[in-house]
Parts: sequence; structure tokens; C-alpha cells
Amino acid sequence: MPADDAAEPARGERLVALPAALAMAIAIALVVAALYLGQAILVPFALAVLLAFVLDPLVTRLRRPWLPRAAAVGLVIATMVALLGGLSLYVGSQVAELGRDLPRYQSTIQKKLRMLRQAVVDRGGSLGGASRVVDVVEREFDAARRALQPGPASAGRTPLPVRVDPTPASPLQALADVALPVLTPLATAAMSLVFLIFILIDRSDLRERLLRFAGADLRRATAAVDEAARRVSRYLTVQLGLNLAFGCALGLGLWLIGVPGALLWGVLGAVLRYVPYVGGLVAAVCPALMAFAVDDGWSLLLWTVTLVLVLEILINSVVEPWLYGASAGIARVALLLSAAFWAALWGPVGLLLATPVTVCLVVMGRHLRPLRFLDHLLGSTPVFDAPTRLYQRLLAGDVEEAIELAEQELRSGSLSGFLRDTGVPALQQASRAHARSGAEHRHRVVSGMAALLRELRQASPAPAAGAARVLCIGLRCELDSLAAEMLALALAAAGTDARHLPAAALGVEQIGRQPLDGVDAVVLSSFNPAPQTNTRLVCRRLRRRHPGLRIVLAPWNAPAALRTPEAAAELGVDHVAATLDEAALQARPPSRAAADRGSATPATLGEPSPA
Repeated sequence: MPADDAAEPARGERLVALPAALAMAIAIALVVAALYLGQAILVPFALAVLLAFVLDPLVTRLRRPWLPRAAAVGLVIATMVALLGGLSLYVGSQVAELGRDLPRYQSTIQKKLRMLRQAVVDRGGSLGGASRVVDVVEREFDAARRALQPGPASAGRTPLPVRVDPTPASPLQALADVALPVLTPLATAAMSLVFLIFILIDRSDLRERLLRFAGADLRRATAAVDEAARRVSRYLTVQLGLNLAFGCALGLGLWLIGVPGALLWGVLGAVLRYVPYVGGLVAAVCPALMAFAVDDGWSLLLWTVTLVLVLEILINSVVEPWLYGASAGIARVALLLSAAFWAALWGPVGLLLATPVTVCLVVMGRHLRPLRFLDHLLGSTPVFDAPTRLYQRLLAGDVEEAIELAEQELRSGSLSGFLRDTGVPALQQASRAHARSGAEHRHRVVSGMAALLRELRQASPAPAAGAARVLCIGLRCELDSLAAEMLALALAAAGTDARHLPAAALGVEQIGRQPLDGVDAVVLSSFNPAPQTNTRLVCRRLRRRHPGLRIVLAPWNAPAALRTPEAAAELGVDHVAATLDEAALQARPPSRAAADRGSATPATLGEPSPA
């Protein structure tokens, strides 16, 4: 088939994929626009859904045969409103008290600011001189600008000052200016409360409608909804408890230190910690300013900053990883981007909703195929498996990162397991892509894998003296030689004296120079999907020199029909191995292979036994 004809299907697929991607982009833009334009309704509804995730388990536990669900919902809602109302009254009284006390700290604030100004900008120092130079330059520029302006000033006449008095606002306008900033949050809270009541009462009906909207695949839709509800509910419950613990610890610590309004700052810290990563530090600003204002020295401020830093480090580094685990399943960068996006879209309420909404999007992307890109973009699970990650690092020329990946897997596994599960599959991907890749990419993969294997060889133990000798040889290309080297490393890790040779060693002239005396087996490694011709030729050359030599073929990309005893006899080999473990097992002497076959499981063949 001509190359142009072969390229037509791929070009056609790209042309079909382009309108689909464009339609997806338009749909996303329309959804974002609808979220922004409809925030007056969607924000209260989203807050109600968020609270429903937290309160629904309480309603379910209170539900009894003698207590209807509506009564349980009313009891939970009344308790929540009472708690929030009492907390609001307390916070308001604390703010009013601090407002009355602030004038008493004016002299302390002025004294400290004067000290800071004298310490930072000394009139006799370089900063003071630079400041004076800047002031002089600014005054000269202002004088030149006034001199160049046309009009009465340039003619020597002093302009008359003009003052524009604004039109007095009507009483209704003044009332609206005062009431709107207060009524808008109250209206949002009231709408959220109404939505919350109906969501908790009609939970089952809303769930069925959501499943119906999700599509015809009821199993996938149910799994997605259940997982999203479980993850969001657990995350919000843990976050609520953790934020309350942070607020209590902060308030108690500030009270012990002696900062006024300690309980108020504890409540503020518990609320602001809903902002990812920076909420706790932002909550430290107000108590730090209060400590700066009330203390003549600096010890109270230092104690306050130290308290906040210790709490943040302890919670972020120890408590949160232990409690959250995989409940959220969101990448850190995605969480920050989500917080910024929802804050720009819906303001401060968006910060509270960022993580729960992102959790729902990740779960939907994990279960619903059209939304799979959401899981790839926002989820914390790797988008590539281990062989693909290794191949990508080699393809990009990041040899150091490839070695780091290998070291990470070796810390949690064995050398043979890494070569079997990651090394050989990575070479299989490279072999399938070599026909389409350029010479530079092929060179990166080959040279990078060779460097990785050198590192592994230096860390692997030396074989025991007098062990069986196995020769691992690549059948044709450089990738075959790399797989042969991997097999030799796996055999060496199992205590077998194994060496590897490049594919060039099987040439007509070179094969006669290879020392085959004392060699128990030769393993031929090949990534060619049809290695029959080369295998027969090499086997005839090896049999002429050493008739009793055991030959094993490891065709990594060959079809299953080639791995039968009949195919092995036709090729002239003793065995055709399907995996690296099988090739390592068949390359050993018959007595040792039988012992390993009886003591090892199929998943651990080729790894050293416990003895």
C-alpha cells in the first residue's frame, strides 16, 4: 500500500476528532458562562448541596420508624441554625468589644511604627539619601509638567479652584446603599436554607433524577454517584473536624499567650482554613496585628507567629495526610487551580466549594467515559502506568528521572520484578514505536536504557562461584540486546552466572569467536513479531559449534502460536518463553529449574528464593 494511502485513515481520524474537540470546548465555555451568569441561584443551591453532604448522615441516623424523615430534617436544621446564630452573636459581640478597645492601643502602635521607620529608613544612611533624591526628582517633574500645561497657569495667572458637590442622594437611595450589603448575604443564606431543607427531605427522589440524567448505563452512573457522595461526605466531615480542632487549638494558644480576642481569632481560623493551603496563614494576620498593637515589646508577636507556624506544619505534614488519605483524590496543583477558578467565578463562596466540586468532577471523569479527561487533568492517580512512564522519560532524554523511577520501584520490590513488570514492557512500547519515530528518538531510548541498566548492574550482587553459565544474546537489533541484558541481570539476581552479548555477536565471523565451552544455555531475545528466519539461521550456527547446547527463544512481541512445542521444534530451539520469568527459569540447568519450579510461584519465578 502506498504511504499516501496509508496516511489517509489517520488524517481522516484527525479531521473527525477536530470538530469533536471544538464542540467540547464550546460546551465547556457555555457551562462556565452559565455558572457565572446564574450565580445568584447556583451559589445558594451549591451551598445547600455542600451542607447536605455533611448533614445527611445525621438525618439518616436520627431517622426512626416513629420519627419521619421530615421531622429528623427539621431537628437537624433547627440545631444547625441555633448553633450558627449563637456563633454569629458571639462573633459580633467580640468584634464590637475589640473596636472599643482599639483606641487604647494607639500609642503603642505609633511607637512601634516610629521605631520601624527609624530602623528601616535612616535619615543619615543610604536609604535616606536615595529617598531625598527621589523626592527632589519628583518635585522637578511636577514643576516642568505645570509649566508646560496651556491655559491661565502658563500665562502667569493663578487658576481659580473648582469644587463639584455631588447631588444629595434621596432617602430611598441612602437606605438601599446601607441595606444592600447586609441583605444580599442574608438572602443567599435564606435561599440556601430553603434548598437544603428540600434536598434533605427529597434526597431519594433527587438521586433518582440525577441517575436518570447521567445516562442509560445505570450501573456506572450509580457507582459514580455513590463514590462521589462517599468521598465528598468523608472529606467534608474530616475537614470540618480538622478545622474545628485547628480553631480550638489556635484560640486556646492565643488565650494562654495573652492575645485579646483569642476565641474570635480561633473562630476566624476555623473558617479561613477552608481556603486550601493558605487559609491558616491568612487567619494568622489578625491575631498577629493584635499582638503587635497591645504589647510594648515583640515577644507576644513572636509567640503568636510561632504558634500559627507550628499548628500549620503539624496539620499539613502529619494530620492531614493521615486523616484524608485518598478521600479527595485530587492533585495538589489541580486543587490550587480549582480554588483560583471558583474564587474568580463565585468569589469567597467559590473557595468553600472548590474542593467538593472538584472531587465530584474527578469521580465523574473516572466512571463516565465522555468525561475521562477530567480524571486525567484533576485526579491524583498517575495517568501513565510504570512502563509508559519509564518509556516517556527515556523518549524525552530524562535519564536521571528514569533512574529515579527505577530506584523507587526497587525500594518497594525486587530487581527481577522491575525488569519483568516495567523494563521489558517499556522496551515493547519502544519497539512498536520505532518504526514511526526518528533516529534521534531511537537513540535517546537506547542510550538512556543502556545507562539505566549500567546503574542496575553496579547495584546487583555478583553471581556465586561455580554457578551455571548462561549466555543472553540479542537476536537482531539494539532493543534485542537491551532485553538480553535485562535477562542477564535477572539471572544474576537469582544467583546464576549470566552474561549478555550484543546482536553483533551472532554474525557469521563473530559467532565462531564466542567461547561456548562450559555454557549451559543460550537465550535469544527478539522484539521482531516474526523472528522465525533469524532464529533458524542462528540456531544452525550455534548447533554446529555446540550440538548439545540448550537454546531458549524469548520473542517478546511474537503471537501466541509461536510459543508452542511444535513451533519450538520447527525453529530449532528447546523452548519458547513468553515472559522474562519463564526465560530465566528455562535457561537454568534442568535440576535447578525443577527445584525452582516446585518452590516458586509463577509471579516470582526468576527471583531469589528465601533460602
